[in-house]
Amino acid sequence: MERFEQRFTKTQESTPTPTRKKRILVIDDSDDNLILNRTILEMEDYEVFTALSGSEALAFLTEIAQPDLILLDMRMEGMSGSEFLLVLEEKQPEIFENVPVVFLSAIDKAPVSKAAGFIRKPVDMDKFLVAVHGFIESGTNRNRYN
Repeated sequence: MERFEQRFTKTQESTPTPTRKKRILVIDDSDDNLILNRTILEMEDYEVFTALSGSEALAFLTEIAQPDLILLDMRMEGMSGSEFLLVLEEKQPEIFENVPVVFLSAIDKAPVSKAAGFIRKPVDMDKFLVAVHGFIESGTNRNRYN
């Protein structure tokens, strides 16, 4: 009996657990920026969702599984990035509290907000991917220890 338990345990330990792709929602009112970001992120094996506006993204978030990261343009028609953050906090607090939201914008400095961070456009691909990975890991660690 002891021998069987040892074999069974070793087999289970050596079987890798399937991991799901990390999900990223990119919100930008420029199709070109969405295509570029989707291409870069999918090359790194992320699952990427895109929205052309804050209101589209809010609706989309009710239909998809919770993302691991939200990349958010600051200047968009209809609803700015800062306005999106306020609405997200009010209407979907579970996402706001558990998913890092990072501004991705061409402005020089992000305004004071509850965003998890800021990535400046245009992006250097390598720095962009390092930043994305870091924000996802910080969000994962935050969720794990809460």
